[in-house]
Amino acid sequence: MNRDTIKKEIAGVALGIVAFFYIGALLFYHADDAAVLESLQWYEFFGRNAMEAAAGLHNLFGIFGARLSELFIRSFLGYVSIIPGFAAIYWSWSLLLGRSLKLPLLFTLYAVLIALDIATMFGLTTAPFGDIMAGAVGRMLAAFFSTVIGYTGAWILLAVLGVAASLFALRVFVENPLEKLRSVGTAAKTLFAGLVKRKPAAPLSEGPADSDVPEEEPQQHTVPEEMTHQPVVSAEEVKAEEPDTQEPQISIREGVHEKEADLDKRKLKVKTKDRVVYRFPSVDILRHARDEDDYIDEALLEESKKRLLEKLGIYKIEVVRISATVGPRVTLFELELAPDVKVSRVTALENDLAMAMAARGIRIIAPIPGKNAVGVEIPHGKPRTVWMRSVLQVEKFKNNRMALPVVLGKTISNEVCLDDLSSMPHLLIAGATGAGKSVGINVMLTSLLYACSPDKVKFVLIDPKRVELLHYQNLKNHFLVKFHGLDEQIITDPVKAIYALRSVVKEMEMRYELLEKAGVRNIADLNRKLPDEALPYLVVVVDELADLMMTAGKDVEEPITRIAQLARAVGIHLIVATQRPSVDVITGIIKANFPARIAFQVASKVDSRTILDGSGAEQLLGNGDMLYQSASQPKSERIQCPYISASEVESITSFIGSQTGLKNFYHLPQPDVREKGGAYQNGIAQDTDGRDSMFEEAAHLVVMHQQGSVSLLQRRLKLGFSRAARIMDQLESSGIVGAADGSKAREVLVDNHDALELLLRNLD
Repeated sequence: MNRDTIKKEIAGVALGIVAFFYIGALLFYHADDAAVLESLQWYEFFGRNAMEAAAGLHNLFGIFGARLSELFIRSFLGYVSIIPGFAAIYWSWSLLLGRSLKLPLLFTLYAVLIALDIATMFGLTTAPFGDIMAGAVGRMLAAFFSTVIGYTGAWILLAVLGVAASLFALRVFVENPLEKLRSVGTAAKTLFAGLVKRKPAAPLSEGPADSDVPEEEPQQHTVPEEMTHQPVVSAEEVKAEEPDTQEPQISIREGVHEKEADLDKRKLKVKTKDRVVYRFPSVDILRHARDEDDYIDEALLEESKKRLLEKLGIYKIEVVRISATVGPRVTLFELELAPDVKVSRVTALENDLAMAMAARGIRIIAPIPGKNAVGVEIPHGKPRTVWMRSVLQVEKFKNNRMALPVVLGKTISNEVCLDDLSSMPHLLIAGATGAGKSVGINVMLTSLLYACSPDKVKFVLIDPKRVELLHYQNLKNHFLVKFHGLDEQIITDPVKAIYALRSVVKEMEMRYELLEKAGVRNIADLNRKLPDEALPYLVVVVDELADLMMTAGKDVEEPITRIAQLARAVGIHLIVATQRPSVDVITGIIKANFPARIAFQVASKVDSRTILDGSGAEQLLGNGDMLYQSASQPKSERIQCPYISASEVESITSFIGSQTGLKNFYHLPQPDVREKGGAYQNGIAQDTDGRDSMFEEAAHLVVMHQQGSVSLLQRRLKLGFSRAARIMDQLESSGIVGAADGSKAREVLVDNHDALELLLRNLD
């Protein structure tokens, strides 16, 4: 039994005692007690005067009970004040049984409304007991209504309000009241008919031959007359047929209750290698999680179960057992099927079940890994937001031993999902616009900021959209790397992104040389063996891969593929996101090196298969609802990503940026030699034999016309064929035009003159 359950039970017992005292005090009210209480001050409960007064009281609950009854009966609603006391009893009962407090709250509102209504009715009467039944409030309301709408109008209004409130309460607290009354009437009719038709038993004296018949024989063959038209069924056959007609009961599985932990109760100040004190951000920067009601609508679950079983019953799919797990946004129904039912028959009914449940985004898991059951995920009517603070303030995150812990969200069983980026080792994210990709990246980076110091991890941020990772510019003196020849630390230009990725490739090669010299296999062993020369982990984030692939194509694919294939051992890890999960963006060679993938809501099954190798992502609900495909799990797991706002990210990065910056920045090396024999200067290919003097003029010409052909250079620059062809080859090697494609004009890879000027400056 957990602490919350004990607290609820104690509160239930205390509330029950108070309700019992309240109702008892009002029931034993006596008018003569007022004269006895006049001799006492309101605060006198002890002393000789109090003892003498208590002896003369008629109320069995003493001085306090007499004062309480005098207050409520005279000054409030009279004896009708007892009605709200029953609402307190209902609260007590619900707390003791651990039930939802939604119904007690509704009953309390109904009790107060009906008490006011009845007290006002008594106030309208002229009977001698009207005053004690209505109280001062009842008489006041009666005078008000009779003055405004008249005596008759007041009676009509109060009667209508009372009947309407009672009918509404009947609908809320009694499920299908008309059907229950009808079933009770039918049962009573059947019982009455059976009693009328039943014959009296034969007297013992009329059966002289009964002594020759065994005692068991009449029990086996005697049948009541009202059942003579039905075939005789043995008790064994009835017991055998009973389970077939009985509907399986739903069992609600309790979610995981994560143990909370104060993240600020740890060592928040650390010294870096530069002997600069670094302070971790406080968790108080994050928004406080609102207290969510853990109420589970059992009636709604029962209704969903009935619809589910009815639809499956139409197709002769028998369910032996059913259980439900209620998550932040969806409910997982686990169906244990009969042994002769094929799983494929259930998966073929996905659209039919969605229509029957009138739900958006039904997902079928057939079967659930490790279980003898089929899962059906159905969105429920009370989605809950998972806040970033709620997933960080847990014991699992505070005491983790992971190298790069990233929080992904909460599972359907409300368990915090935490994984190690260093063991993934790379992560591919896809989803439609607005599905939650950028928030997911912010969640992962925030997890690393709360878990790692600047000596442990560095970020390479590539943001072609220019605005998504803007707030992380505040980390430039702590977590961001620097590139030779580039002023920017958050890369937004596609040409510079190629240079940044190739710098990471060069860093990877240099780290492998260090591992070889030290005689170790990975960065963890190197840092343990040589703590003074410890290397930080490098997390490379690409927020929109599609933009880079459209601009640069293979120049981007090549370094990403090399990093994904080789960089795990040296502590370099990729987080790549795209809103266009098509095969020309997520190519086969990229996909093969990203075993861990996250799919937010996508538009079609084709997109889902591209990212996850299976359907399901098209049925997600958006707003952080995602499927996580781990490298170690055979099937994807549904997770609700936490929400962190842009203002929270800005507050965290501003807090870190306001601290004293590191003295020694982490620089990535300049890329040097390309496999084809050229050389790199600031990431752009350059012919070692030198370029033609007409090279720049030719470059501006092909960019202006967006057409690269030798004949164009010949006509406009008045060059011979050989020289024009040589310049075109130089343009190709510089990344300005694409490769030759027969007689077609070459593709121009630079969109405008500004991009060309930047490229030419980098070439110089």
